[in-house]
Amino acid sequence: MRVVKALVLGSLGVTALALTGCEKEVKAPVADDVCYFIGHPPGAKEPKFNPVARNVPSIEKCAVELFTVRTNMRVTGTAGPITEGAYNGSFLFVNNTTVEMAPKYEGIRMTLLVKAGNKLVQPGAIVVEEPRGNEPHTVEVPKDLPQKNAEGEVVTPGQ
Repeated sequence: MRVVKALVLGSLGVTALALTGCEKEVKAPVADDVCYFIGHPPGAKEPKFNPVARNVPSIEKCAVELFTVRTNMRVTGTAGPITEGAYNGSFLFVNNTTVEMAPKYEGIRMTLLVKAGNKLVQPGAIVVEEPRGNEPHTVEVPKDLPQKNAEGEVVTPGQ
């Protein structure tokens, strides 16, 4: 009985793996310096890549363009949890506080930019220093520090 269950479960696993291999992978357009917004029309099998801006010099500038698109969509109430885009073959995923990028649509995402105030900056670019107090600090001198004698030799206390 256990052997039959193992065989059935194994064949189901192989079938599921084979079917995922048949699924078509989403590829981003590789048009030079074009920033795309990815739309998902109802009933369509493929996402639609809509150009947002042309002659965009870097992926960071495209991220800012997509963040602006997302902001406008939030004003009209049409923004979902994530706004998707593409630039030169890479994918961008924008939410309210971060922009992430991935080489594949279903791939691992890396943080590209984060929101700091009303700007998008690289993670760790803004360091907030702790305010230092203006009061003086007293430091006690340890009693067992080495000292120099009259001849200039170093002598430790107790010798």
